[in-house]
Amino acid sequence: MDAEAVISAVLSQAAKRILEKLEKGKKLSIEDILLLYLDLLHTELRGVRDEVKEVHRRIDEVNKRIDEVNKRIDETNKRIDELNNRLNETNGRIDEMNKRIDGVNKRIGAVYRDLLAKMDALRREMLERIESVKRELLGRIDETNKRIDRLERRIDETNARIDALYKLYAELRSVVQGRRDESVGSR
Repeated sequence: MDAEAVISAVLSQAAKRILEKLEKGKKLSIEDILLLYLDLLHTELRGVRDEVKEVHRRIDEVNKRIDEVNKRIDETNKRIDELNNRLNETNGRIDEMNKRIDGVNKRIGAVYRDLLAKMDALRREMLERIESVKRELLGRIDETNKRIDRLERRIDETNARIDALYKLYAELRSVVQGRRDESVGSR
């Protein structure tokens, strides 16, 4: 049995004992109040841990998506390389034809310019696709950062509540100690 389970079991038993004490109309001791407070903190902490696990799971999912996008980009780059190799082969053939047939130079020049225009259009299209993927990824990263910020705010709020409860506990303890002192002094 791990420490978490032991703590949960102990706090659960203590909470049941305190509930029975309340049902019988008995006053709660400072220790009882502290145990109830510890049980509340333990329950809230367990919830925060679950939320952190969920955030980590979502980040892992985003990372998987990023990996998938990177794979697609790699595949696209391979296709571009294949196109470049084909274009290089075509340029080689054009050069051979230019040496053999001067009369076809104008036609080959037109084909060459057309190919360059297609390459430029393809390059622009790829740059637009890459920019689009980049914007999407940045948007997802921003959303993840916003989620993390919200979680940090919740943790800060929880810490503030804990501080307030500590302050209340100190005040209660001071009041109880004052009453004890009065009680002892009046005897």
